Amino acid sequence: MAEIREPQKVNAIEKKNKIIEAGLRAFGEKGYYKTTTVEIAKLAGVSTGIVYSYFKDKKDILMHALRLYFTNVFRPMEEALKTMTDSVDIEAEARSLIQISIQSHRENLAAHEEMIAMSHLDGDVHSRFMELEHEITEAVSDYLEAGGIHVPHLKEKTHIAYNLIETLCHEAVYHRHPYIDYTEMIEETVRLLVFLFSE
Repeated sequence: MAEIREPQKVNAIEKKNKIIEAGLRAFGEKGYYKTTTVEIAKLAGVSTGIVYSYFKDKKDILMHALRLYFTNVFRPMEEALKTMTDSVDIEAEARSLIQISIQSHRENLAAHEEMIAMSHLDGDVHSRFMELEHEITEAVSDYLEAGGIHVPHLKEKTHIAYNLIETLCHEAVYHRHPYIDYTEMIEETVRLLVFLFSE
């Protein structure tokens, strides 16, 4: 097996990133098990040999694609959190973050379904999911603190809030139960978030 190398030059880094992006797209469209490395290479516009110079196998691409998926979903919320100030209106901020998160989930619908499925089927993917959720909890709690949110047990409350918003997004974007009034569900989630982060 060829030695796996970490690209250093800009062109090589771009190639590796294209492979990861192609993998995420292919896994979302066809599913992990129905996607081949050859197809990922073709979609990325590189040779199969180039793929194997940066990745051990298809699962290695999946693990990198998982991080890209989390980044794609979380980045819009992160950009909003960076603008928070000490005078933040918690209710308005919660409402805005919910809408941003719902839109982000809509834009990553195909990838989401496959990544969730793989987290249930593969222990390594599940462990990586947990690590990435931990990173998000740490990052969000740091942004909240920097933005003037100083409440007891901030990390625990952040983790609860993250899961509340995730559940809401999954309901609003993926599940769409006919008996749920999603406008009211958003309002209830906002009220819970205000309760969590108000001193």
